[in-house]
Amino acid sequence: MYRKGYFFTLDAMMSLGILIIGSFLIFTSYASVPSRVQTAILAEDVMDFLSSTKIRDLNNPYAGIGGLLWQQGNITNADNTLLQQAGEFYYRNELGLAEKFIVNVTNELVPKPYKFEFWIDEYRIYPSSPSQEHVSSKNTTKILLPSKKLTYGILNKGMDLFGPYKSEVLVWE
Repeated sequence: MYRKGYFFTLDAMMSLGILIIGSFLIFTSYASVPSRVQTAILAEDVMDFLSSTKIRDLNNPYAGIGGLLWQQGNITNADNTLLQQAGEFYYRNELGLAEKFIVNVTNELVPKPYKFEFWIDEYRIYPSSPSQEHVSSKNTTKILLPSKKLTYGILNKGMDLFGPYKSEVLVWE
């Protein structure tokens, strides 16, 4: 007589376990969908960082004041923003230097599951020669969002102007 209750209880526990595991599998399968909001925020944050951070405020051994580019004379104006400095390199046709500059100032800025590109006037500055994985991830992504700003500045302490150039950051997951 007591065994009937035992089997019904065991059957109910097994059914409950199957329901819990099934629900867990269904709800976790939706966790990998890329978020449009996160990608948009990241694209805007990268562009805002580049357009608002000045060379003098950058703590970077490659591009900051006293860094390698400063010592070599490639950067001469500490009041340039990072975006203006990249635009100056583009104006002087120092595209390899512009790419290394962008790599160094954005190092650890974009989290690993995301990828980005930096363009000036329809010319890809970073990465100048993308890997096959980079190209295929860009072609197959569901969410690719740009952030755009104009880049312009002053050269030679007020003697020459450069720009305006259309600068663009593309971010995707």
